[in-house]
Amino acid sequence: MSGVTAHPLLHGLDAEQREAVTTMAAPLAIVAAAGSGKTTVLTRRIAYRVAHDTALPQHVLALTFTRDAAAELKRRLRRLDIRDPIEAGTFHSIALRLLRDRALARNQQAPQLAGDRLRLAREVVNELKLGAEPYGALADLDWARARMVAPDRYEGACRVARRRSAVPAARYAEFVAAYERLKRRRGVVDFDDLLGHLLEAMRTDAAWAEGVQWRYRHFFVDEAQDLNPLQHAVLEALRGGRLDLCLVGDPRQAIYGWNGADPTTLAEVETRYPGVTVVQLTSNYRCSPQVVRAGAAALAASGQHDDTQSRQAGAAAVAVRQFANEHEEAEAVARHIRGLMHHRSGRDLAVLARTNDQLGPLQRALTTYGIATERTAGRSPLDVALATAFRCTNREQLAAWVDTVFTEGDEIPRRVAQEADRFLTSAEPGTFRAWVDARTPFDDLEPDDRGDAVALLTFHAAKGREWWGVVITGAEDGLVPHGASSSPAQLAEEARLFYVAITRAAQHLLVTHCAERNRRPGAPSRWLAAVTDSGLADEVVTPPPRPGRSTDAVTPYREWRLAVAKASGQSEQSVCSDRVLRSLAEQPPATTAELAGRLGITETAAARLRPLPDTA
Repeated sequence: MSGVTAHPLLHGLDAEQREAVTTMAAPLAIVAAAGSGKTTVLTRRIAYRVAHDTALPQHVLALTFTRDAAAELKRRLRRLDIRDPIEAGTFHSIALRLLRDRALARNQQAPQLAGDRLRLAREVVNELKLGAEPYGALADLDWARARMVAPDRYEGACRVARRRSAVPAARYAEFVAAYERLKRRRGVVDFDDLLGHLLEAMRTDAAWAEGVQWRYRHFFVDEAQDLNPLQHAVLEALRGGRLDLCLVGDPRQAIYGWNGADPTTLAEVETRYPGVTVVQLTSNYRCSPQVVRAGAAALAASGQHDDTQSRQAGAAAVAVRQFANEHEEAEAVARHIRGLMHHRSGRDLAVLARTNDQLGPLQRALTTYGIATERTAGRSPLDVALATAFRCTNREQLAAWVDTVFTEGDEIPRRVAQEADRFLTSAEPGTFRAWVDARTPFDDLEPDDRGDAVALLTFHAAKGREWWGVVITGAEDGLVPHGASSSPAQLAEEARLFYVAITRAAQHLLVTHCAERNRRPGAPSRWLAAVTDSGLADEVVTPPPRPGRSTDAVTPYREWRLAVAKASGQSEQSVCSDRVLRSLAEQPPATTAELAGRLGITETAAARLRPLPDTA
């Protein structure tokens, strides 16, 4: 065995993973499929380079998109026995640290984050009589800033994007100016200000920018497909044109287009970074072959490709079930989860939905069956303690909370209280939230044990997590894809979001849909037939014998649909609705492509369903 493959950091890695860890190529893009060990490869690459002296730990910067992801990177790096700390954090936390250091060096006040930006927006909206909801106004602001759209170009940008603005587009610049004035009067900034202010400092303070670029020399970006133009500009300013850059992510999981994220960052990485080396991780070590095929089918049905191969043994087929309405669906899901909990812990199970509105009936049904649920990704004791501390509106309240916790609190709240006490005794200006964001003092804490609670989350909130068994609910047009998505780019992202939900399941996957939701008729998702058909990859559906003449032209088609449903293990309505069935009988499709289009499936799947009944 060569010295490279014998290195302890390479133990247990496959050939693709070893190449991603050891290659000296720069810049480098690691395109990592779902379940391919992305975080393992990223952390081992950092550790491998440090071990071989091709990266100095004090000059490494690992950028992530969530605080939890940054904490997980730090935990894994510590386990790999890197003696010197590696700087890892979100774009915003790194920006806050740099701006804070710059302010202290210049004897200026450090940036203070606004405690409630919604209240600021409400004041401005009311003052200007804009007739917009504050949430909507902030959404306009975030949309423009993520894409680096200046206020004077906002109206035109909305027209090009066909975006409906909450604030009258012609008055957006007025709203931004008033919002900025209010923040200056209050002496606060908001999160995206941190990125904008960092960019401005890098552009206008050459000496300081050189110091920052000396400090950070080796760049690693996790979930690079989620970069929006503002974040990309920050990365490029920090990088300063140097080649030592490693992007890790998966364009198939690019689901944040609403935040300006651009999947072409990785999908077309050779164009963005000429000379880049691309390493593909194509093995899924999490999901069964059935789940992997279902995810690939969802993408294929929307014109996207996935060549991932499962390295797990076969499991149960992906099940699809239809219910009359959302109440029957919720009841059945609760019974299904209760049955699975006879064999698996609740923490191994999840129920996912496209929107938050769907979660209410599901939670009520699960509660009725005595099943504890986890409604969000963050309900840990640490999150609860931090939320309580952050709600303290002044230092006196925070000091009183600290005293109470020291007297009565449990281990995790006491740890937060100790950090709050350090903040109070430092006399540093700003808020405790800003102190925590700048220092990330709790990254050594292991993820909490969430007990036996079943995760109940939206598709977006489920990203980055995994469970043994998953139920995906509401797989209907209008939800999957969402009714607000109409452009090709939006529909492609909705298919990727469905793919993300599917590939959260390791072994067991149930997908449900309703004939009626909120008293409105619905149709199965246009991608659902392809997902169902993915379980028949090695089978050919045998159509029923050609019937003779019939007084009811639809009857042979009903028999054909029943045969397809039995062969594929799905409901008849999942094959096609009665309306579609009648249209097939009245006007039979002339080609396989036409049949595929009318059923909403791929031509390959449609070819296995032919010939249709002959009613002549």
